[in-house]
Amino acid sequence: MRKRPAQQRSRDMVATLLDAAARVVVERGLDNLTTNHVAEAAGVSIGSLYQYFDDKDALIEALMQRHTAELLVVVDGRLRELIDADARAITRGILEAVFDVVENDPCRRELVRHWDRLRTRSTLRALEQHMTEACRMYVMRHHEQYRVENLPAALFVGINSLHYTVAHYLSLENPVLRRAEVIGALSDMLAAYLLSGETKKAARRRPSSSRVKQS
Repeated sequence: MRKRPAQQRSRDMVATLLDAAARVVVERGLDNLTTNHVAEAAGVSIGSLYQYFDDKDALIEALMQRHTAELLVVVDGRLRELIDADARAITRGILEAVFDVVENDPCRRELVRHWDRLRTRSTLRALEQHMTEACRMYVMRHHEQYRVENLPAALFVGINSLHYTVAHYLSLENPVLRRAEVIGALSDMLAAYLLSGETKKAARRRPSSSRVKQS
């Protein structure tokens, strides 16, 4: 963003431009969006748009950031509701909320459909950091149940696996799997991953067959 909105008037202008950009994305598709289309839809001059956004890519990036912030509000709400549930249930609940948010909004669906070629590095990084902290707090709350040996590595692999799989699935026009199958498989995977640390520790605590024979 070229100009950070410090005053309410500027923040209102940015919100108006992003609302207009979302409408243009839905009406014309992402590939056909232009800054002129957005300015026209917002009812402002192209010069006013360029006070805040350098180009089409900057506009789309800001739109992605806004959608991500709104998505995280939903995720945090579901996390609070299910904080005492097991890993499989809370993963399923969060994923169902994410799918609902994206699938029920045509602009979000169009953005996700092109996620792999958009300027999304900063957005995905912010999403990863937020989810990493949320998951870390969950695992620490349930540390007796999930004794993860290398928590940073587990969270990095688990969260990025979820992000890529969900984004890839939602970008498919004709997926071969049903939504419930993907959510179920991801929930099972993450739960098994978190429980694997305790399984390894239990295995090390059991005496080996050679030591049993010698005693």
